[in-house]
Amino acid sequence: TKQGLNFSAIGGYVSIKRAPKNIKIFSACSIKVLPYDNLIKKYSAHLQFITRRYLKASKILKTQKIDIVHHMFPAVYGQTFSLLAIKEKFSQPFIFGPASAHFTSRPLDEKMLGKLTSMLHLKTISKCSHLIAITEQVKRLYSKFFDEDKISVIPLGVDTELFRPANKNRAKEEFEILFAGSLYPLKGVKYLIKSMKYVVSEGEKVKLRIIGEGPEKERLRLLADELRLKNKVIFEGFVPHDKIVKYYQNCDVFCFLTLGEPFGIAILEAMACQKPVITSNRGGPAEIVKDAETGFLVNPKDVRLVAERIIQLIKDEKLRKKMGKKARRTVVEKYSLEKISEKYYRLYCSLI
Repeated sequence: TKQGLNFSAIGGYVSIKRAPKNIKIFSACSIKVLPYDNLIKKYSAHLQFITRRYLKASKILKTQKIDIVHHMFPAVYGQTFSLLAIKEKFSQPFIFGPASAHFTSRPLDEKMLGKLTSMLHLKTISKCSHLIAITEQVKRLYSKFFDEDKISVIPLGVDTELFRPANKNRAKEEFEILFAGSLYPLKGVKYLIKSMKYVVSEGEKVKLRIIGEGPEKERLRLLADELRLKNKVIFEGFVPHDKIVKYYQNCDVFCFLTLGEPFGIAILEAMACQKPVITSNRGGPAEIVKDAETGFLVNPKDVRLVAERIIQLIKDEKLRKKMGKKARRTVVEKYSLEKISEKYYRLYCSLI
């Protein structure tokens, strides 16, 4: 890197063509996708990852000169923990995060393990030199049991060179709304489809394009059919991350009606492509989108209001473009990879 840092990174299943010279990557899991429909395989994968990660990290710590230990992202259930921090004694600063928080209920099997994972989670945090929160809301949550002066808010970042406006907009007959994400109840896609009924009833030429897979897919298809929106709602299925840019570029507005998202990286990607966003007025999205400036914040279940906001953007091209430009500027100034890496660099230097 420009700052001259070197990293040893341990992840789950890692598939990368060429890592930067200053990063050594170690894979701690042989499973590409967690099989949530099979609990035995699911927990076998978790156990494999947690054990291998601990053993590899312990070896690196003992055999290499390490200045900082940084535990990133949840291993399980939003209650991430580090066996390394719990079991090993080391003198290096220990950073935890970016921590997030899930504001909706978890599956039954995860609830049953909740007490154990919460205990390990709190034990890990007690060993922290510093904690990183993904949003101000998460910072407030963790400050109830961790020194607020040792918490920094550093959000996720987006590649603004990859996610950028199209050089030339193609002509379209219909206004296009886009959703991208996993098709789970949490994502609120059914409310977006229901809002389409009111948009279409106003005679607007519009279509909704849905990118993603998940257990809700067939139910959402049936809902679209029941509302006579079969030709208005297009299910694209899974789209590779490097191919999704063109979908952001081709849409007119991005809608993400989550019921409890801790952050919302897809929102940043759409904004980076200069698109206004209609999203939830709760959780992480409410900290990213500025209401009436870079998009609209709504109650995700208020389908009539969602429809009104969509229609407003259909009819007001000037407002749509103004919001899109401000959205792009916001991401470049606050969420670009360069800005986020600078924050991490300053934090690392302050702890060494």
